[in-house]
Amino acid sequence: MKRRVLQRGFALVIVLWVLAGLTVVAVAVASSLRTSAESVKLLRDRLRAEAAFLSTSSRVRVILATAGTGRNSFDSARGQVLADGRPLLVADGQEWVRVQDLRGLVFLNRPVESRLTGLALACGAAQSSTAALVDSLLDYVDSDNLKRLNGAEAFDYASSALPPPRNAPLLSRDEIWRVKFWPEIRSQWLARQCMDEITVFGDGLFNRNTATARVLQADGMDEVAARSLINARQNGLSDVTMQTIAGAETSSPFSLAGGGRVGPAVRLMHGARWVEWALQTELELTPNRDGGPWRLHEVRTAPARPPEPGSAFSLPAVNSWNPERETELNHAASDLPFGK
Repeated sequence: MKRRVLQRGFALVIVLWVLAGLTVVAVAVASSLRTSAESVKLLRDRLRAEAAFLSTSSRVRVILATAGTGRNSFDSARGQVLADGRPLLVADGQEWVRVQDLRGLVFLNRPVESRLTGLALACGAAQSSTAALVDSLLDYVDSDNLKRLNGAEAFDYASSALPPPRNAPLLSRDEIWRVKFWPEIRSQWLARQCMDEITVFGDGLFNRNTATARVLQADGMDEVAARSLINARQNGLSDVTMQTIAGAETSSPFSLAGGGRVGPAVRLMHGARWVEWALQTELELTPNRDGGPWRLHEVRTAPARPPEPGSAFSLPAVNSWNPERETELNHAASDLPFGK
């Protein structure tokens, strides 16, 4: 009898161990299935986003390549595309695109020293270090080996972990971290999202009509004036209206509203509400150069910045056409038969 009890006890233990093992297997299988389902969903969302971004970017490129430039927009018969970084909703509003004129950012390859200094201060640099930051960048991008007062040339890099300067323009924004003294402020710079305020492409001209608030302040405006200019821009006030508001006050930002136009290079950012990332690229319009009407640089992913609910700005619809321009073309005077 005692032996039977012991056998039953062992059998019970074995059964419990088998059940525990099966439970572990079941949990592992369920977890694997859940992970696979999530992976499939993420892949499906990514493919959907990439297809949408490809379609939208094609529309934007065609409009920009065939448009004239205004103070803060590209204007064509296919519609107007605002180029001051505000979100432009696509179709049902689940997708958006931001077009930022590169003239509204700080150009690193030929920087205005005062503007770069102002941006460095806003992005975490100490007042005592700005001279070294500016001079070292200027020494890096110029073609000579002459050292500026607070700069750095090849012999200064020998004692650091950084490679020697190329003495040539930066090839990308990320190359700034190869410039002496700049890695020291990298954490503060990235935390404040200051990579959004700089570029190495474009012609280096400056346009206040498309500049971001931080760049406007780096250029010498106070915060109130910078916000006022951006609000007026987004409210659609005309140049005449803004200059009337400014009156004779030369320090007003509106008195300088006519001082810039959109340039031949922009930064595009495409985002969608079903993914947590956005696709960012620099688009250079090159209609008069070999290789096609545009070139793409720095294609990368970036954190998405969804527009505020109720945004009133939108991207021109597919195949949109300005009827006034179509009428003008249809009623244009024909060529005279003589003089040919």
